Amino acid sequence: MRQNIMKKISFDSTSSVKGVLFQFLIALERCFEMQEGQSVYIETYGDVSILGKLSDSKQIESKLYKRNLTDLDKNVWKSIYNWIREDFPVDTFSSLILLTTQKVPIGSAWLNWNGKNPSKRMEALRNIKKSFDSRKRKDKDLSTYMNVIFDAENATRLSQIAKMLYIDSISMDGNQYHKSLQEKYGKGIPDIQKGKYINHMFGYILSPDIVSHDWQITYDDFTSEAEEIIKTLVENTAVFPTKLKLADIKKNDYDGYTFVEKIKDIKYDEAISGAIDDYVHTASMIQQELEKSETKKNSLLQYEENLKGSYTAKYRKASRNYDDGERIAKSQDFYDDMTGSSDITFHTYNSVDLYFHNGMLHIMADENDELVWLLKDKANE
Repeated sequence: MRQNIMKKISFDSTSSVKGVLFQFLIALERCFEMQEGQSVYIETYGDVSILGKLSDSKQIESKLYKRNLTDLDKNVWKSIYNWIREDFPVDTFSSLILLTTQKVPIGSAWLNWNGKNPSKRMEALRNIKKSFDSRKRKDKDLSTYMNVIFDAENATRLSQIAKMLYIDSISMDGNQYHKSLQEKYGKGIPDIQKGKYINHMFGYILSPDIVSHDWQITYDDFTSEAEEIIKTLVENTAVFPTKLKLADIKKNDYDGYTFVEKIKDIKYDEAISGAIDDYVHTASMIQQELEKSETKKNSLLQYEENLKGSYTAKYRKASRNYDDGERIAKSQDFYDDMTGSSDITFHTYNSVDLYFHNGMLHIMADENDELVWLLKDKANE
């Protein structure tokens, strides 16, 4: 059956594509519902199969249709036809499920089907067959299905299938189903990342490696993949620590600091007060929050290296692009460019506050003679 999947997708029909995607969403939910020792198979015995202990093994046929589920609906009869054939391993499953978006109208034999006992189910099937036989004009496909299903040689098998058959009707389209999976299985994941989580796991069950291995998704493999992506999504959305509230900072105490002198070198005195503020708050954050964790401390060292690399590249570019007489003005522009945005992060933070980014630059400038704001003097090169 797997070889037919690309044919399904290749149809020039939006509804056909939506139907296939709906099937995969159903498969994904069954993966989330798996218990230890179970596996989900796609397009192996049918649309979606869950195998493990016999009592928990299920075969699901998915149907995305808007029409009502009437007595002679082909979706039901084609499914029964496929299940009754000798090449379908019916004894492998404990239940056979038709999961459909179709509504079951009042008067339909399928209404309250799951609550009927085996004898009532067989009675309903025979009544539909009797009504179909009385028709003068019969659908060709339905005739084929009925002839095989009600063949005397299949009587025992039909009774077995009728007992195992369940009909689940859901009132969601593909988009609604996708959103429901986000809310149902994205608990503990930040809201902004829930869509990414479901999309990642959706892509996982359709990955070439999975498809090439009988399109089997095991409980262990699926759980491991889910845990890894959750870890990544949660870690990458950690919020940077709140800026510490410090007592009045005595700016005069920092006169003579190297990072202050380097700002004076570009005659940018108006930037000094803010630079001191960022320097003090950053140093305090490092001492009180970040250095307590060895992981954060190591990540901070890498952050410093990344900042240095960004500074070096931008400094070279700025030093090439100024004309005679513009050195101070362009140096001030360079300073503003470097301190105007924070596009580098570290540890598990999704972003780093601008004050911290700038404070790190000033700490580095205070400790590193090579980090300066004054652009190279072209006349002395």
